Amino acid sequence: MEVVLRPVNDAFLKEVVFPALEQGVVDAAPAIEHLIAQLGEDQTRVELELLLDRGIEGTFFGLEDERWSTSIYRLLFHEWKKSSRGGWGMVNESLAYAGDWDSTLHLSLMLEDPAYPYWDEVKASQFRTNFTASPFSEQGLASLTCGIWEPVPGFPPDQVLTVAGHGDYRPQDGVARADWSWRPLHVVNQWAAQLPNALSRLLEKESRRLRPVQAPEKHEVLQYWLGRTAQPPVLAVTFSGLGERSNEWIREIGYLAKMIRAAAAAQLGLTAVISHRGVDDYLER
Repeated sequence: MEVVLRPVNDAFLKEVVFPALEQGVVDAAPAIEHLIAQLGEDQTRVELELLLDRGIEGTFFGLEDERWSTSIYRLLFHEWKKSSRGGWGMVNESLAYAGDWDSTLHLSLMLEDPAYPYWDEVKASQFRTNFTASPFSEQGLASLTCGIWEPVPGFPPDQVLTVAGHGDYRPQDGVARADWSWRPLHVVNQWAAQLPNALSRLLEKESRRLRPVQAPEKHEVLQYWLGRTAQPPVLAVTFSGLGERSNEWIREIGYLAKMIRAAAAAQLGLTAVISHRGVDDYLER
């Protein structure tokens, strides 16, 4: 199973897509008309027009049409920008993080949860299993990776897109979960502001675990994670919690941190999609 994280324009989702999705769980046809009226991007607009011309009855739930599937992926997981003429068009932006879902959850918990026993493979696996069954929204990036919504949207997200079978929508209890999720700009800004402390805390924890062995590259690793150097250092000492894949984990944490900083700098939110398909297949949509 794979997960892809991508920066998105909050204004586009809030003004265009989410209102359509709220309407579409009641009646899909006027919701698609709303989308068509807002879009200035020809391919997506034409696909939606053809879908509408075919005749649609009912809601988005269970709508099985390749044109809808392709369009909703573009709408949810690409960056859109409003043109001077008023319509919204896609931006050619390739910034994204794509990886194995379990590994991404592992890295997210390393960053966010001081109680996560990442150095113990068996305990860490059980921790992830428990977390997946009942994620905590306080672990924002990890819960996003698990498809948790915070705040809860005005529509059931699993009725819009279901890929791996996750679905739970109980707005009265503050619960919404699907195979995709979103975090608004102000949350991404908070993550970016908290990153330096989170990264430093993780390195300090590893340093304590390595004692009496010294980790001479600790400063260089932090500089890489903070985006101050382009490449991670070659480790002379394998970080105890990371094992034989230390260099890989360090690089992947660097990618995650870079994407969060870039999204915050560009004033964008983040979406995530969990998929059984290959990452390359997803990114081509």
